[in-house]
Amino acid sequence: MEDRLMAGRGPLRLLAGAPGAGKTYLLPYLLEAAGGLVVMDMDEILEEGALLGVPVAEPAAAPVWPAYDRLWGRIVAMVRRVGHPVLLLCPVPDAEELAPGRRWDGPLRWALLDCPDDVRRRRLEARGYAEAEIEDAMADARQGRALIPTAFASVGASDGGAVGGSPDGGAAVDPAALADRVLAWARGDGA
Repeated sequence: MEDRLMAGRGPLRLLAGAPGAGKTYLLPYLLEAAGGLVVMDMDEILEEGALLGVPVAEPAAAPVWPAYDRLWGRIVAMVRRVGHPVLLLCPVPDAEELAPGRRWDGPLRWALLDCPDDVRRRRLEARGYAEAEIEDAMADARQGRALIPTAFASVGASDGGAVGGSPDGGAAVDPAALADRVLAWARGDGA
């Protein structure tokens, strides 16, 4: 029965990013230009970091993360089974999660949304993250850089600017242009 329910899968594109990369900020720009691509963020169904009152978006919640991932796997499968392509914004995976069929069924591709560590630190400090949480986010970012070769910068490489010109300083990366680049990649007509 499950095989029949999963038939006709649309492509899956995963845009991973450590906390502070700019996924949530970029989301409305992706949605505005998505066309027929279904764009979702794994944080969208959380209310203040919790799902149905259960904390999910904090390190202490690590034991419930596999169940949360399975929930998202089912949500994505329901959309893909009718052939819709999906772009899912998600956390940085572990190395074993990158293999097709391990966490997500193919066809799929991964990319990373990233920013310099000093910008990430400022963003997370502004959100009230504790030092240990910031260090975890920095480790996630390093892991993402090591595992996922396709990357999009949410901050200008040479000017230090941030998506949308936030308090990170410098000239801004145009979020609409960044969304266009990410969507071109997700559709298969971009790097």
